Amino acid sequence: MRYSVDQLTAIEDIGRDIEALETVAQELCAELRACRLITAQVAKVPRPKKGNEKDLPAPHIQPEHLSGSDAFEAALYALTDWYGDDDHSTKAVARMPGGVVLRAADCQLETITRLFDLANAIKDRIKSSIPRLGNQDERFRLIHDHHRMLVTLQLIRHWTLFPPLPLIQSVTFSWGVKTEIKRITVDELIEKVQLCFNDPVPEGVSRYEWQKAVSDELTRVSSLPSGTELRARRKLVVRPLANIRFRADSSAPNQRSRPVLLREAHTPLFLFSNEEAAIRVKPIGDYDDQQRGQRKPRGDRKCEDKPVTWLFPVYRFEG
Repeated sequence: MRYSVDQLTAIEDIGRDIEALETVAQELCAELRACRLITAQVAKVPRPKKGNEKDLPAPHIQPEHLSGSDAFEAALYALTDWYGDDDHSTKAVARMPGGVVLRAADCQLETITRLFDLANAIKDRIKSSIPRLGNQDERFRLIHDHHRMLVTLQLIRHWTLFPPLPLIQSVTFSWGVKTEIKRITVDELIEKVQLCFNDPVPEGVSRYEWQKAVSDELTRVSSLPSGTELRARRKLVVRPLANIRFRADSSAPNQRSRPVLLREAHTPLFLFSNEEAAIRVKPIGDYDDQQRGQRKPRGDRKCEDKPVTWLFPVYRFEG
């Protein structure tokens, strides 16, 4: 495959930025190890094996919990866990929800904050360079050829630091289940159905039967009025979320509850405090899809219950 000068320059820029990020990470980890650890709790979320992508999102997740110095070292490792391996699927990125609380008075907090900001700036620079690599296939080939098994989403996601102020009361974790909903036109759906003619034939079905079934669906979809509003729904991979609860402001007597900040918990949070045991960190529990399935469905859906074709989760939008 031939690449343009800008594509080759972009992959070189990304390579230099990765080296710079590794240098920053080394310096940061050294600074963090010099701090006094108050508490640490992290959970290693198991990643699915290759070939098991069809099981995503996983029906049950049982993380491995670590605490104390083991959790601290795992948290440092998670900062630079950018690569996949030959055994696990890279469609589900590595996630390690947790929190590390360090004594601010024993840290070079100004230096640590600067390194966090510098690392996140480099990550943003890498993110802005990725579109220069070309289309999705060209991006994959260039990254794979120059940085084998690199998982770009793990590389560019930000590290998170919380300073001593405002005061944090607790950090708890929960599971987020989100459905991606996208607009799709009738013409786009027709194109997707046409591509199914070349898909591998399901087990137990002949090529003729498959072609006939797809042809019937193509006829069904093509009969939809061109102005029909459609929505494609896709259940995303279950992801851990962090709930950061701040202390109530004593100077605001009318404040009934403590403010809570919800954040993605793909990597451990680093929190700084000047009070022993001031921040409570509660590890994430197991995820069970059956228990979540017992919840009442949302009543505000505006799509029909039945998809317009069994080939794809695409629904007519009722408005």
